[in-house]
Amino acid sequence: MTIHCRYRSLLPVAHTLLDLLLLGFWIWHATVVFNPPIHSIRGTRPSVMAAYAATESIGWNPSVYSTPDRHFALMLTGTLPAGIISYSVRPEAGWQTRHRLWDPLWLLIHEAIAIPFWFVIGAWLDTGRSRLARLMRDYVLLRLLTAVLAMALPAHNWWIPEFLFWLALGGYALLQAVHGLAGSRRRVASL
Repeated sequence: MTIHCRYRSLLPVAHTLLDLLLLGFWIWHATVVFNPPIHSIRGTRPSVMAAYAATESIGWNPSVYSTPDRHFALMLTGTLPAGIISYSVRPEAGWQTRHRLWDPLWLLIHEAIAIPFWFVIGAWLDTGRSRLARLMRDYVLLRLLTAVLAMALPAHNWWIPEFLFWLALGGYALLQAVHGLAGSRRRVASL
């Protein structure tokens, strides 16, 4: 017996679970940075800046600190249209403080846009009129891979593959729109 999962349910569930995984890791990371465990050997607390010393230089550089955390950027670019809208409504959501580790309202706005967005794309793929089904499955795997790599490795650019996916998908949609308009003009001219 083969279980056939429809894209209209697979895409929203997979992307929501990945967003929640990244959110959980982002909150856990902030908890460790803002409240580091006391070392039992020396009995002193490490500096909060020491957590960032491995990946960033210590000092004040406005261009470095003007972007949100890498885990938050992965949530934004996972569903880029929803990320742009939710971040423009709540731009302070990407900044964590000791007293506010995450912004529940931002997550609500983001997921309220992302879930229907993925449902519509999944329903469109379920009609069979698109050849993008494999690409969307591969994108879910790409998001999972970048999420795991972002949790394991301290690089700040794991959002770039997701951004490039959206850039390519936008280019594809533009080409399809131009092709559709050219086809409709030919049909009208032949009448």
